[in-house]
Amino acid sequence: MWNLRLRTISALAALFFLVAAISPAADKIVWKPIPDAILQIDSRAPKLWNLFQAGKKFDPLLLQLGARFLVIYVRNKEIYEIKPEQLEHKGQDLLWRESDKPAKPIATSDWSTKDIGSASRVLVKLSDEGRVVNIQIPQVPDLRRGIY
Repeated sequence: MWNLRLRTISALAALFFLVAAISPAADKIVWKPIPDAILQIDSRAPKLWNLFQAGKKFDPLLLQLGARFLVIYVRNKEIYEIKPEQLEHKGQDLLWRESDKPAKPIATSDWSTKDIGSASRVLVKLSDEGRVVNIQIPQVPDLRRGIY
């Protein structure tokens, strides 16, 4: 009887430590650069910028404008500014904990997402700054639908 309790407690402790070890890694988002993306701010191309995606989907996006980083949740129509110190560089990729997301998003308006043929476009206005951000992400054609 005592042996059975000891085994049960040991198994529960091992499970607890396993879950605790996995949780922080699951919270991290790996951002990979999007090649050939196009960015315009107020109809002009910025000098220093980069666009990243998490996984294969384009939601969320990470936009780097100089030393400024914006996490863009397209479906939720929210943009959060994050501190550069919160990002960890791993080669060309960036790592970020989603739990570090600020409590309040940046004020935005005039959201528009559209499939424009060879690209997906996200158009949004940063209300407090009066800037219009236009992001175009190239799409790989789906050859299963026929010849384009």
